[in-house]
Amino acid sequence: MMDFPAFLASGFGPEADLLPCGLVLTDAEGTILAVNATLLRWLSQPAAAVIGECSFVQLLAPPGQVYWKTHLWPQLRLQGHIDEVTLPLPDGAGGLRHCLLSAQISGEGGHIGFVLVDAGRQYLRDQEQARSGVIAQLRARWLAQIERMAGVGAFALDPETGEIEASDRVFEMLGLVPAVGLTLDQMLERFVSAKVRTAIRADLARLARTQEPLAQEAVLATPTGELRRVQLQAEGEWLGGQMVRIAGVLNDVTQFHEDQQRLWQAANIDELTGLANRRLFHRRLQTALEGGPFALVLLDLDDFNAVNDMLGADAADELLRDVAVRLAGLVGAAGVAARLGGDEFALLLPAADADAAAERLTREAQAAMAQPFEIAATRLTACIGLATFPADATDAEGLLRCARQALSEVKSVRPGSAAFLRGPLRARFDARRTAVAFVQEAARDGRIRAWYQPKVRLDSHRIVGYEALARILTPEGTISTPELWGAALEDVDCARLVDGNVLDAVLADLKRDAPRLVRVGVNFSEASLRGMDFAEQILALISARGLSPQLLELEVVETVLLGQRADVLAQGFKRLRAQGMRIALDDFGTGFASLSHLRDLPIDRIKLDKSFVLGLSGDHRNGAILRAILDLAAVLGLETVAEGVETDKAAVYLRGLGCLEGQGFRFGPAQPFEALPPPGAKL
Repeated sequence: MMDFPAFLASGFGPEADLLPCGLVLTDAEGTILAVNATLLRWLSQPAAAVIGECSFVQLLAPPGQVYWKTHLWPQLRLQGHIDEVTLPLPDGAGGLRHCLLSAQISGEGGHIGFVLVDAGRQYLRDQEQARSGVIAQLRARWLAQIERMAGVGAFALDPETGEIEASDRVFEMLGLVPAVGLTLDQMLERFVSAKVRTAIRADLARLARTQEPLAQEAVLATPTGELRRVQLQAEGEWLGGQMVRIAGVLNDVTQFHEDQQRLWQAANIDELTGLANRRLFHRRLQTALEGGPFALVLLDLDDFNAVNDMLGADAADELLRDVAVRLAGLVGAAGVAARLGGDEFALLLPAADADAAAERLTREAQAAMAQPFEIAATRLTACIGLATFPADATDAEGLLRCARQALSEVKSVRPGSAAFLRGPLRARFDARRTAVAFVQEAARDGRIRAWYQPKVRLDSHRIVGYEALARILTPEGTISTPELWGAALEDVDCARLVDGNVLDAVLADLKRDAPRLVRVGVNFSEASLRGMDFAEQILALISARGLSPQLLELEVVETVLLGQRADVLAQGFKRLRAQGMRIALDDFGTGFASLSHLRDLPIDRIKLDKSFVLGLSGDHRNGAILRAILDLAAVLGLETVAEGVETDKAAVYLRGLGCLEGQGFRFGPAQPFEALPPPGAKL
């Protein structure tokens, strides 16, 4: 039972006003009878505006009011007390002060006592200012209850005898039974660290000489082995130039410290794996730059999405945790292992020979991934990008960029690859970066063009349509082909730029003279087909020009069909075909399309890769492959177009195999729209 002292109209009195916590006393209905100065200062309100004028619930912020009325008030009436519940309290600055609320109904008169403790750092500073008030009311029963709720205990030390008078809360924190005869030695022996015990004795001696207050934070252990983190603060009381006693407080900050640790963990540690997260890794990387050479290794697990789909999310998470354990063991306490996100990890290790350390980490990481994991005996591979300080860069951003660019390059080579961004790899990256810049500039300047290569009937050599091919007009006025900037198409944004600009150019030319073009095949990269609504976007562009989808043929290469998006593509293709557009599978026979794609996807025709046609005279097996593909297409009811037709002999041979259409230099190279022959021309 909380027994508050007699109160005045303006509050509890001067002793309570020194406390670092807010005090409220209400009647049984919650009407405020008394508040201390601390709470009034938080509210920026005079006592007259609060006492007798409002209820306790009116002090709270709106969310707190709802929670009080629906949960806490019924709980208080039922149980008679509430222990340390967080509620928001409006402050005078217009913000919110989050407080720990404890309350208890008195047995006499039904009065309700409330204690509100500021959960923020200001609470600790207020506590320092209020030590003397706590000590002055050491033996009062109501103050003892407040001490227990606020986690603060007071004591007085006789500097001559070493004897201590302490509140029950101090004994509770020390794990001792409240008793007369507590000494400084008994208190100090509860502190775990001998270094801290020595420091406290030194601080007490200095206090006697200099009057400098004592402040220490340390861990103590109760006789039962329970560990608590406490703050010890003390200052002297002087009389006639002599220190007559030392007054102090012991504050249990265990919960506060644990909360801070949890916040730090949440901000700096990857929740799934326990490794450093991206934020902490960047800080450790920045710190490492202040020292000597070190190795930086970025790892990206190969095709982990497929592993996730096969094993399920829970098993995949367990697998990532196992990966984290193996990687952390490679760098030990001297280095840093981090999960940057998804299936991407990073290792940092200081070493005099940073290059050798990076290469060693790479070998060990690859070996660690190759060892079967407990989850379904899974083996993994990872692509790895390496960089070292100071050889590759002298700042954090530069090092990460080098390692990421190296990782990006090796991912396009093969699974399990690793490299520095140096030598040929650097040259390849620089070449692609130059190509990307070239394409982006051309797109900004409107210099991406559509040129047209004719498709002809092999029996009559009559033009039946065209394939639109991307060309770029250089600032000097010459035409540039993909042989010079094709590397830029590995960049998804550039691929979309080229696809979009070519489609716009084709639609403009169709608007000018659709009969001349008959039907135009337009290439679409995987990047342009990634969206769920790609079909609607294409149809909207066609409709905006007032054209029919029947004038267009969508051409995709086999690699677009890989992965888990076949169903999405099928739905989009069906939508386009329903509007009259045709679908062609380009470069057939050299990619990774399976026969099930020919069976399941709504495809109208297949285009035979030119490597088979160009190789007819050099390898008889090419003829056999072409015959097999053409027979299969005939059975499935698919039209065929042969690419790379450069001679009459090849055209006759293909016609004999049943191929109806062809394109290649025999019938002419790609040309601008203005140079195309009239409709129905023969080549």
